[in-house]
Amino acid sequence: MENTILLPLDGSESVEEILLYVTSITPREATGITLLTVIPDKDTEAGGDAHAGDIHEALGTAGWSVSRETRMGDPVEEIVKFAILLPASMLLMSTHGRSGLERVRAGSVTEQVLKQSPCPVFILHSTRAEPADQRTENLFRRILVPLDGSEISASILVCVERFAKAHDSEVILFHDEMDSDGKDYNRAAVKEALQDQSVKLANTGLKVSLDMSTYKRPIREILGKIDEMNIDLVSMATHGASGARRALDESVTAEVIRHSNCPLLVWSAEPQCPPVT
Repeated sequence: MENTILLPLDGSESVEEILLYVTSITPREATGITLLTVIPDKDTEAGGDAHAGDIHEALGTAGWSVSRETRMGDPVEEIVKFAILLPASMLLMSTHGRSGLERVRAGSVTEQVLKQSPCPVFILHSTRAEPADQRTENLFRRILVPLDGSEISASILVCVERFAKAHDSEVILFHDEMDSDGKDYNRAAVKEALQDQSVKLANTGLKVSLDMSTYKRPIREILGKIDEMNIDLVSMATHGASGARRALDESVTAEVIRHSNCPLLVWSAEPQCPPVT
């Protein structure tokens, strides 16, 4: 299989939402899907098994190549370990509910997996069971890509290019200017870097635009753009170890994940990501 999607489940995900997105992300004939249930304690029953069975049956009936696995142990460790062993092209995790794997808060399973994942993580965090306009195809017409001018934040662009080409998406590169007293912030250099990245993506045949603001409030601006521009997917790289003033540090990414009403494709490692097409 060209692409392998690992889908951790705990029984609280929306089956309809999972099926809608997982079957829209990548071509069926080139994809294998593995459903993973992690039992955190040996005395705990596998409550997600029936849930995984429903999803397995639905995907199998639709003609997808799908398998099921159950592991026991720490959810973060087991998910990351299994992603490496497959190896997975993408992790798909739901943050739709209020408990279990989908609870997004400091130290949550989702956030911890993000820090260690060997591949991009597709996060469902919509409060809607399906897109607002009831679409069942062309789910990713507009992709918002927050950038801070650093090489680490730009590492997501490899994923964005492949994803956008696969879905004929419009790409909006977004940057909110940092505080002027930030010692590591050079407005002219950042603007030049983003313009170069915009041109490079456009030269691949994608429709690309660049949106730069000076409000110095990246979380609010990113969330505002999602609603204002009818964004279907936010794609971003996260890093938090290279300076407290980074616009896209872990806290910014976490807040966007918590409050975004559309899915996210997040990459937190520096190597180029595997293809997701």
